[in-house]
Amino acid sequence: MHTKYKELFEKIELRKRLKTNGAHTNGSNSGGVGRGERLNAAQRERMRLLTTAAFDRGKGEDTFGAKDEDWQLYKLMGKDNDDDDDGADEDEAELARVSSRLQEIDPTFVPKLEPTASQPTITEVPHVRPLTKEDFQIVLGVERFRCPEILFHPNLVGIDQVGLDEMTGVSIRRLPSKDKALENRLTSSVFMTGGCSLFPGINERLEAGIRMLRPCGSPIKVARALDPVLDAWRGASLYAANSRFHQQTFSRADYYEKGEDWLRRYQVRYTL
Repeated sequence: MHTKYKELFEKIELRKRLKTNGAHTNGSNSGGVGRGERLNAAQRERMRLLTTAAFDRGKGEDTFGAKDEDWQLYKLMGKDNDDDDDGADEDEAELARVSSRLQEIDPTFVPKLEPTASQPTITEVPHVRPLTKEDFQIVLGVERFRCPEILFHPNLVGIDQVGLDEMTGVSIRRLPSKDKALENRLTSSVFMTGGCSLFPGINERLEAGIRMLRPCGSPIKVARALDPVLDAWRGASLYAANSRFHQQTFSRADYYEKGEDWLRRYQVRYTL
């Protein structure tokens, strides 16, 4: 952004300098271009129109203005100045916008003073403001709550899935029998483990979500593991050390060879 500000400032300064030199070259105030200066395309076209009009006028009777086409000369001759003014206004507006933005994000930025005909470009010495603790602080709002809320609303990050509370309700609805006593036992023993269960207040948040899905008065209790980070690993380690581990498991090669239909033959039973 500093580079853009510098380019715009130099562009505006160059345009003003060329305009001033063109109006006062060799002590002339006629508005023409000084000797030795190169004319641009618009200036050459203006000179051609002036020459043509003067030549036609010198032939005899002055009939300039009798035709509508004659008045187009005024429009063509003034077009270059209008375009330059429009471009200058746009550049100055953009320079003001960039300067305002730099003053917001850079406390050491000081805008340059606009040069005048008798005064060269002056850049003020920036007064560096001493840094305070506010310069190193980041203010957080709802972000503190939206990050853990992804567990309950994955659509916040574009994942088309249900959250933990809805998944609990789906698991209860998929029970083979509509046993109210069994459902109450399940909702009374919701167990959480894993690092995400360490979020403050997640027990209450999950309990509130399940309560919205269950009938009024249903018992709901959410418990958390003593060591949510390592308890799952410790349980798997003890299970792998059991002598019946190889009898109750199958290898990855068996799964790829026999497929998932072979796995469905096993009736997995859970006990509470």
